[in-house]
Amino acid sequence: TTHAKHSATTALLWLHRELAFVKELLLGVAEAHGISDMSAKFIECYDRTLRVHHNMMSRSVYTVAAKAVPYREDMLRALGHDGLDHTDTAVLTDLQTYGNAIGTVVKYIETFYINNKLLM
Repeated sequence: TTHAKHSATTALLWLHRELAFVKELLLGVAEAHGISDMSAKFIECYDRTLRVHHNMMSRSVYTVAAKAVPYREDMLRALGHDGLDHTDTAVLTDLQTYGNAIGTVVKYIETFYINNKLLM
């Protein structure tokens, strides 16, 4: 059912919210030129997407998690390390590509909810 507490519709809603966060984070990292500390970007993306849906306990978990976010340079190096000679530019292009692709999925889920008159 669409209104049961643990329904597939509710699971899809939470998937939508989490994907929106991941999209914002990937695009935020890709566009954060000159910013090394990604903790603030993590919190900014969280505040725009998930914060309003979380209780105080969940919010505190994300606040603690933000302190563990690596510096941008370290993140790009780790994401590009696959034995190939990847440059930061290639990794940034991939982040934008995947962020935009996730954005397409987020829009598709939003359209599904709107077309079926489900609560967002």
